[in-house]
Amino acid sequence: MCRPTPKKILTKCLPIIILFFTVLRILAGLRIPYMILADQRYDDRMLFENAYDLLSGVWLGSYDAYTLAKGIGYPVFLVLAKKLCLPYSVLLALLQAVGSWLFVRALSVRWKNPYGQTLLYLLLLFSPISLTQLVTQRLYRMAIVPGMVLVVFSGMIGLTLRKELPLKKQLPWAVLTGVALAFFWQIREDSVWILPFIAVMTVWNVGYVILALHKNRTGRQLLLQCLMLLLPILLLFGGNMTISAINQVHYGVFLTNDRTEGNFAELMSLFYHLQGNTETGSDIWISRETIARAEAVSPTLQQLQPLLDSYVEDWSTSNGEIPGDHFSWVLRDAVQDSDDSPDAVSAQTFYGNVLSELHAAVEQGDLTEKQDGALYFSSQSRGILPSEIPGILSDTLQNVWKIAGYTDCALSSSAKSTGRLSDIRRMEAFTSCLAVYPTLSQFQAADYDSIVDETLYDFNEIYSSGMVSLLNKMNAVYQVSGKPVFLLALLALFVLTVRVIHGLFHGDRTDLELWILSCGILLSAVLLRFGCGLFTGWFTDDMQKFINSFYSCGVYILLQLFKYLSIGTIYASLQPVLKQYFHNFRNSHQEKEE
Repeated sequence: MCRPTPKKILTKCLPIIILFFTVLRILAGLRIPYMILADQRYDDRMLFENAYDLLSGVWLGSYDAYTLAKGIGYPVFLVLAKKLCLPYSVLLALLQAVGSWLFVRALSVRWKNPYGQTLLYLLLLFSPISLTQLVTQRLYRMAIVPGMVLVVFSGMIGLTLRKELPLKKQLPWAVLTGVALAFFWQIREDSVWILPFIAVMTVWNVGYVILALHKNRTGRQLLLQCLMLLLPILLLFGGNMTISAINQVHYGVFLTNDRTEGNFAELMSLFYHLQGNTETGSDIWISRETIARAEAVSPTLQQLQPLLDSYVEDWSTSNGEIPGDHFSWVLRDAVQDSDDSPDAVSAQTFYGNVLSELHAAVEQGDLTEKQDGALYFSSQSRGILPSEIPGILSDTLQNVWKIAGYTDCALSSSAKSTGRLSDIRRMEAFTSCLAVYPTLSQFQAADYDSIVDETLYDFNEIYSSGMVSLLNKMNAVYQVSGKPVFLLALLALFVLTVRVIHGLFHGDRTDLELWILSCGILLSAVLLRFGCGLFTGWFTDDMQKFINSFYSCGVYILLQLFKYLSIGTIYASLQPVLKQYFHNFRNSHQEKEE
């Protein structure tokens, strides 16, 4: 009777190992404490209020100036957890697990080694950015960005590597990519950074089918396959149209959000273009002088002038100016509290009237647009001078290097929640998560409903410290190895580039697609971090911690995908050569012994 070899036994144990660590990852999410910033009116609490309305079946509820300010992706995720009767932390962990599994499955047509697949899954499952205070523990939309980046990119990779297979094997990946992309688009208003990768890979796939596979396809088959490869973009367009149509029904405006679409977005874009008393490279995107000039030429804006001026004063910093994009929220506050725009249609009309009056003032010479050659990459931010780009790019590359080492990836057992206790408790109950409550010394007594004790002794903080410590030690392993692995990945990409160029001259395109995918993922990471640098350039020193591990959280997972894809590709590519080398070496050694 043949006894199983240790290798066969280990192979049979792989599913048990995968299941064990997946359960551990889910339990870890249940054990760590969460940070509920219930006093963040424009961020955390607003998205939860949207979720409350969605769950009640009234879409986003009655209209106010903030209803359409942000995407509905995160509120939908919160409601999905509620509908599935799952704690939020469990669904969040499952998203990371599903994304990791999909990446392994996407590459399974090329990489079939079960040990490598298991290792790849586990490395992504415990990705440090998915176990970070500002991303994971804060109940905010950034928490689902790393997992959704995994899903979208895995879907596109899976579709790309299967375009020569039958349509029935392409369909699940096309639908997955399209649905995930449509959902990802609704998480944040700046998700446009993902489009270059999706567009380039779509063009590549369609072009390959038309040019390389047309001889093996009928006209109808060719058309169907091209439509299949275009399905992700079609589903993205369809998703946006659906949400806009629902908003049309409920609020009378055909928009997914009013921060990047409609009259408000155009008005803010014009404000950023207007000449003021500050330089283009300044942290002050819209100066007080610009606001005053706009009020002087806009009768519609003058209706809000006393209220608007009051809020401008409240939001001003020590230098008397409003930094960054804060004026967009000042304007919303004034419109909301003026009661002159009680619904979305009247609000869009108000913004449209101001926009028309400011454009007329520009044409008449009462207002002047900047003529400094600045580039405007978004309607949500100021223009960037060409002379600033080298500095921003340098800062981008420096931070990509930091992110490659998983900088700032750590959990905390004392991540305090903020806001009224009734709001914190409602958000905590909605997600079935355990929050670390604030202490009385942090807030005014008026922020509390009814408290007899002078302090809140938080047991969640005490009982979670063991799990937090364990996960931080795991993160530390990634941090030690992160930069060396990144350097190895860059070396692998260089070797792969040489192999691909050599292969093209000899009719071998074996690794071409994996090379394109590796480059696309790396460039997407650089593009995302570059965009974060543009938007957060005005941040003060105490806000710097939010740039990498918060706004740039998607970069962490992209760099992780790049590392594993480039190293894995070159390893799989060189493996036959290495096997032949060792085989020849062993044979020659045996001949010498004989």
